[in-house]
Amino acid sequence: MISKHKFLKSSILPAVVSSIFGLSSLSIEARGDEYTRGIAAYENGDYSKAFELIKLSAESGDAKSQLILSTMYRRGIGIEKDEYEGFFWCKEAAEQEILEAKFHLGLMYMDGEGVTEDQTEAEKWLWDAASLGYPQATEILQYLFSEDFDIEEANIGC
Repeated sequence: MISKHKFLKSSILPAVVSSIFGLSSLSIEARGDEYTRGIAAYENGDYSKAFELIKLSAESGDAKSQLILSTMYRRGIGIEKDEYEGFFWCKEAAEQEILEAKFHLGLMYMDGEGVTEDQTEAEKWLWDAASLGYPQATEILQYLFSEDFDIEEANIGC
């Protein structure tokens, strides 16, 4: 039987991660030029350039850029994969109240991705995201605290 966490990682996380790059429609005019050009470079498939530009924006304090940079590090998009840097940038964004970042930070603590596994911290960040209305965090908490959840009964192929 697959663990609850492996189910969550294989079924929910990819859909959430793919949504991160849809942020380009959110207040581009309010962001620095690096953000705008970085998103454009990403959409054109120039991931190295996208990484450089998004990193400049993240370093200047833009929280959405920090979340995107975290994902780029975590997935090795435009840069060599580095879970520790991914964790650092995700935490920066989460501390600026970015709900997706709080959610991802909870998952990172749960899995020990870029940080020592810590279920207490994982639950803290997931509860925070859920309490602020992030539905995927609520779903994960329901799975984690459901005594009768059985992946084999869920009939989901992983």
